[in-house]
Amino acid sequence: MALGGVFMSDTDGNIGTNSTTSTEKVTGLLFDISKQAKFFEEGAGLAVKDKLQGNVIEINSMDDLKELGIAAPSDDPKNDLLFGVPYYHINHFFSIQGDNGRLFIMFANCGADWNAIDQMQHAAHGMINQLGVWTEQSLWKQTDPEAGTYSIDLVADLQSKASSLADENAPLSILLNANSAVIATSDEPVKKVELAKIPTCITNARFVTVLLSQGLDKDVSAMQLANPNLTPVGNIGAALGCVALASVQESFAWVNKFNLIGYFPDIEMGFGDVALNDGQQLTSTLKYSSLNRMQLDTLDDKGYVFLCKYSGLESGIYFSKDQTCSNGDYRTVARNRTIHKSRRAVRNALLPYVHSPLKVDPATGYLSSAKITMFQNIVSDILNTMQTNEEISGFSVTIDKNQNVLKNDTLIIKYSLVPVGVASRIEVIEGLALTNK
Repeated sequence: MALGGVFMSDTDGNIGTNSTTSTEKVTGLLFDISKQAKFFEEGAGLAVKDKLQGNVIEINSMDDLKELGIAAPSDDPKNDLLFGVPYYHINHFFSIQGDNGRLFIMFANCGADWNAIDQMQHAAHGMINQLGVWTEQSLWKQTDPEAGTYSIDLVADLQSKASSLADENAPLSILLNANSAVIATSDEPVKKVELAKIPTCITNARFVTVLLSQGLDKDVSAMQLANPNLTPVGNIGAALGCVALASVQESFAWVNKFNLIGYFPDIEMGFGDVALNDGQQLTSTLKYSSLNRMQLDTLDDKGYVFLCKYSGLESGIYFSKDQTCSNGDYRTVARNRTIHKSRRAVRNALLPYVHSPLKVDPATGYLSSAKITMFQNIVSDILNTMQTNEEISGFSVTIDKNQNVLKNDTLIIKYSLVPVGVASRIEVIEGLALTNK
């Protein structure tokens, strides 16, 4: 018989399309170095080998980077640690979420598996709520050159890993920056991306969000060009900073709160045709301004999250959505963070009662009314606080009074949350009239 405990699971209610604790801000950032064969054997990687190799390290401010040897980018990214990408993203994270925080980082070879995510979550005692993955593994692959679309890669494996951690009561949301510039094939990789072939990333993967695009500036271009794998630098640091700053019910795409113009002067996708031209520059990294509304809407419909602009807000750059790779109840990062907060808090409140005596009604053998009320109040107190802080719209707690705890030694408690809505789309009908009536 298995060990006792409080075991949490959640359901999709088919609803259709502040008491903030520091643990909600705990963040992880994993750098996959599987495509850098000699990462810890030469250059900047060798200099930090003893401190970084195989280790999960907690960073609380940018000052901690000095001790780790993660320096600001130099004039030549080829000499910088992973071409300056780690510093760039960590700097964005702390600049957005605040000068102090809890960020766990790791440099690991994830070519065979994603066990480094387990290692990071265990090192953080299960407290990482959002995890960024920066990898040079290709996001898309092409097994059949005649196929109408590429196939999506990595998402299923990351979803499986996050789902396993949720079963271990350490749930997290994974934000993915992968190599979208190079298509994996059975032969030589393809460096030219056809927009029409980009597949949907909606694959019932509620724990994963796929990020595209990056800043259009010379430093980002230099970092991508310096990397032999031509991996886009991406925007994972800014995304994690916004998520950590946001309350659990808030979308990190909220226009009024998350203007990123100070971090991204302009936008490009980072993919297109990354073959080197005669000037030894990337042929095309697909500027945002070159994409029409239909192309952007298509990427959005396929579930990708990217940097965007809004007409009329000339000095603004924002994330397009907080979409996950799901179209069910948990289709946004905010909804997942909300349910994750509730399950952590409810579980912690109930753990002291594991193996506690449960008085039953001697006339029926079922759980007593007093015990039912007690457990309802324990859970309701947690959810009431979340409702008061407008993290949820409402809730219900149900305990079946006919449970036979004498027979199975198991107490079943059910609760449902009514989430906070989000105005991803606002439609206004306008017109002219003879009068105002």
